[in-house]
Amino acid sequence: MPEPFIDRLIEAIRAKNSPICVGIDPMPDKFPAELRPGNLRDRDAVVAAIDAFGRGVIDAVADVAPIVKLQSAYFERLVWPGVQTYYELIRYAHSKGLLVIGDVKRGDIGATSEAYAAAHLEAMNFEDHPPADTPDAITVNPFLGFDTLKPFVDVCKAQQKGLFVLVRTSNPGSGDLQDLRTESGATLSELIADKVTGIATEAGLVGKFGYSSIGAVVGATQTHTIESLRKRLPKSVFLLPGYGTQGATAEMTRAAFDQNGLGAIVSASRSVLYPPREAGEPWQNAVRRAATAMRDQLRNVVG
Repeated sequence: MPEPFIDRLIEAIRAKNSPICVGIDPMPDKFPAELRPGNLRDRDAVVAAIDAFGRGVIDAVADVAPIVKLQSAYFERLVWPGVQTYYELIRYAHSKGLLVIGDVKRGDIGATSEAYAAAHLEAMNFEDHPPADTPDAITVNPFLGFDTLKPFVDVCKAQQKGLFVLVRTSNPGSGDLQDLRTESGATLSELIADKVTGIATEAGLVGKFGYSSIGAVVGATQTHTIESLRKRLPKSVFLLPGYGTQGATAEMTRAAFDQNGLGAIVSASRSVLYPPREAGEPWQNAVRRAATAMRDQLRNVVG
């Protein structure tokens, strides 16, 4: 049985002195010219390009980032070959020593949540197929009620996996719902945070560093909420999307980290995947340079 997800994550962050997560959002029309399919409606060509791009990104950032995040939607839109590629890239990332978050944002009732938890977190062993790697953690949506998270939490405990629960997202319209005041005076995001803390502190979820395998998605663009949510979620590592293209900077993430430089991982996708390239520069070098610059900027802020 492996160590709990949260302990593996913190050990990886410390080993690389890097609190970054590289999001792999494969957009074939943005790929480097040498990988871009000539016909974006040729599914086999697109799948092959996504596989090559994903492996190339993983190779480029493997010594810079402790963890990568695969956005499942970009794979699911290509139906079964895309889904197969999603799981193959998870295995490839693991072979390079990286942890993996599956950005799936699942959440449903009863047996449906059990099926989602099995599909995205449990070890897949079928008689007629080789075992498939699943992510070390996934993102989940609590908006159908906190009972819907129980199947995911149960699998996390049994399989030593992790969750990042949507608490305060990075998109501009997130405040339409997430900043609404409840009867208690707390915002909806703060109410969710309080509920997540109750789950995160359950037996079997808090690791040796004092953090829980139940984390929280908190948009790095929402600086006015990070400090409040940090106080309400003392045991949860924050997954902070929104760095780079969406406008968040390293300084904007400061309140998410503790005095030891732990407590959060900052995620960037497009700004790392599709950076400007110098003339004649191999595309993987540009990706690695962008990831390294992001890491260094965060080191300067959080230590």
